[in-house]
Amino acid sequence: MKKVMALLLAMLFLIMCSACSKQEDSSKSADSGTAEPVVTAKASKFASVTIGDTITFGSYEQDNNLDNGSEPIEWMVLDIQDGKAFLLSRYGLDTKPYNTVDMDITWEACSLRRWMNSDFIDAAFSKDEQSAILITEVDNSDAQGCSRYIIYGGNNTQDKIFLLSFSEANRYLGVKHWTEDDENNKKSRVAPTEYAIQAGADAHSYDLTADGEPAGAWWLRSPGELPNSASDVFSLGRLGYGLVNLDGLVVRPALWLDLNAAESLK
Repeated sequence: MKKVMALLLAMLFLIMCSACSKQEDSSKSADSGTAEPVVTAKASKFASVTIGDTITFGSYEQDNNLDNGSEPIEWMVLDIQDGKAFLLSRYGLDTKPYNTVDMDITWEACSLRRWMNSDFIDAAFSKDEQSAILITEVDNSDAQGCSRYIIYGGNNTQDKIFLLSFSEANRYLGVKHWTEDDENNKKSRVAPTEYAIQAGADAHSYDLTADGEPAGAWWLRSPGELPNSASDVFSLGRLGYGLVNLDGLVVRPALWLDLNAAESLK
């Protein structure tokens, strides 16, 4: 009986030593960086995006402090279709005339379209980010403009970056003709960034955004009431128009983003 007990104690001792040895080896392996990596779930930035969300994508100078680099661009998600998101910048990112020369012109030929799809897109997005921005068939038909303005809107265009039409601004933001009573419509008002203000954008302290910030007027791509004018949204949130070479209006870029492609960039 004593021999059996001794044998059992010896076996138990060996088992405990083996377990300790394995635990020590595992600890050494982890310390030396050879342990199996621990996989943790990474929060998805784009996969769960819904209409009404605000997301960041790309970067552009906004606080007017050039020493700290550009800031992430905030985008309002206006629509989602088949894995694509329709985005509009939350703030007025810059100030440019619709066209640098006062002349009869449409979105197709204006200088603002060229700037948005060359200088702006290169400044705001890396090459990889640009690849996630879809080329959009931009509708410039009469149905996209204000029915009270009978000016021809020009040919459709193929753009990555563009401005909203009046029809889109009405559908997504509730923008109405300036004669209608929508003084309380703050959804369509936009605040210029400090950078845009420094560049000459107007910001009116008597017209505040939903966040309580001074609002500025912003361009639409649709024509205005005259051949040398373009539609815009007043700081009050109503539809208006201005001569194409007018200064002080801000630019709110819009784009369609491939969410799957954007997710893979992380």
